[in-house]
Amino acid sequence: MIFRDHVPQPRRHAGSGGEQAVSTRKRPLSKEEIARPFSGATGFPCPVIVSPVQLASLLGLSVKTVYEWIAKGRLDGAFRKRGKHVLIWRDRAIDLLFNGKEWINDG
Repeated sequence: MIFRDHVPQPRRHAGSGGEQAVSTRKRPLSKEEIARPFSGATGFPCPVIVSPVQLASLLGLSVKTVYEWIAKGRLDGAFRKRGKHVLIWRDRAIDLLFNGKEWINDG
């Protein structure tokens, strides 16, 4: 197939045990690109302020992962704890996940 010749292949890191690492940071997402899936008549119905359960559902991850990210500071600036409740600003969290600094795999 001709198309296959134009698809970039994932890079392998030396000594990574064969795991593939793909750089996906071509350019940061704009605020408009982040908001677009949730706006307009065809937008995904999701509140601007979400719970960890809602964010996990939106991202297709486990709730435990969202709480781990909060504990590790990966969502700093995107959430606020009020009593036993965690309130997450949806667009800020998405911005941090897609445009934030790279994470070091700390286990």
